[in-house]
Amino acid sequence: MVSWVRGKCIGRGSFGTVNVAVDRFNGDVFAVKSVDRNAALCHHMPAIQVECLENEIRILRSLSSPYIVKYLGDDVSYESPTTSSSCRNLYLEYLPGGNVSDLATTLNAYADENTLRSHTYCIVSALKYLHSRNIVHCDVKGKNVLVGPNSSFVKLADFGAAGEATVSDTRGVKILPRGSPLWMAPEVVRGESQGPESDVWSLGCTIIEMVTGKPAWEDFGANTLSRIGFSDELPRFPTQLSELGRDFLDKCLRREPGERWSCDQLLKHPFLQSVSPSDANTVAESSPRCVLDWVNSEFEEEGTSDDEKLEASARERMGKLAGSSGAIWEPNGWVAVRGGDDEVVEGGTRRQYLNSVSSSASTEGGRGGIGGGDERNGHLQNENV
Repeated sequence: MVSWVRGKCIGRGSFGTVNVAVDRFNGDVFAVKSVDRNAALCHHMPAIQVECLENEIRILRSLSSPYIVKYLGDDVSYESPTTSSSCRNLYLEYLPGGNVSDLATTLNAYADENTLRSHTYCIVSALKYLHSRNIVHCDVKGKNVLVGPNSSFVKLADFGAAGEATVSDTRGVKILPRGSPLWMAPEVVRGESQGPESDVWSLGCTIIEMVTGKPAWEDFGANTLSRIGFSDELPRFPTQLSELGRDFLDKCLRREPGERWSCDQLLKHPFLQSVSPSDANTVAESSPRCVLDWVNSEFEEEGTSDDEKLEASARERMGKLAGSSGAIWEPNGWVAVRGGDDEVVEGGTRRQYLNSVSSSASTEGGRGGIGGGDERNGHLQNENV
């Protein structure tokens, strides 16, 4: 039985792909992160992709915070009627505003420091929740912070590298660093530890990225890693940031992990005290429930029937889901998905997804999804280790 339709790809990275999807029964819009399981049997690298996705599913399933992208379910789908090719899928709420990295580079959104403070407050709140559960995100950066329908509200996403907090081994055993090198803390680059303090360093690098539109460190390959891990240098603080903002950065970007402020302390910093926490329920209710929630009166044309207007308007609005370009999905851009009705996969089932859609629709009035992937360009900044 076909339950949902895969739409246009809105993100592609080392983990696999992210697509917008629509539930065929009720028109709910969500996002699906997928990895081809058959490719994992033939190549070594895709096997890591499956492992990361399973890790993300396991962690997100246990979380519930308004500041973290919402888990909706997971399954295995069969998307070619002539082969046994299958995809491992993770279903997430759809957040239509893109990510903060794009906001910084294309819209200069953080020229207004109030927006910077609001988004920073959300990120710190997400990290506080994770750290209280002994979970470290390990890959905090602009592309992994997604913007909701309310532009002052963001959520932390992409938990493929996340894990339990680690500490230095007394025998000097090194850890395997996880995350994106230009956002890594010095102790992570050195392979010593990766704990909540490491996320706080990455937060500081992300704030610099939001203000400048560029990573906190210039990418010079191994030389940059050496500077991060083994020098006394700090990233350059943006001059356009206020004195309070620079002081906040100072509390995040200290080379000694024990000297960095905790998220509890950061939330009490004067830089964030002026921020009023957003009402998470209000934000959720403003998310698009289905493709027809995307109103676009400018698409209506004179001389067309009501049915033609409805069809054309719906197609235009579905195209809007892919981003600000207004692309229209042609019929051959859709893929019908076959799923084993109650196949159990690592504790998750296709039925679980369908049930979550029905129950959430009655209580939240909204559905969204993850807004983008991790494009791999440059030497270091977008490489996941």
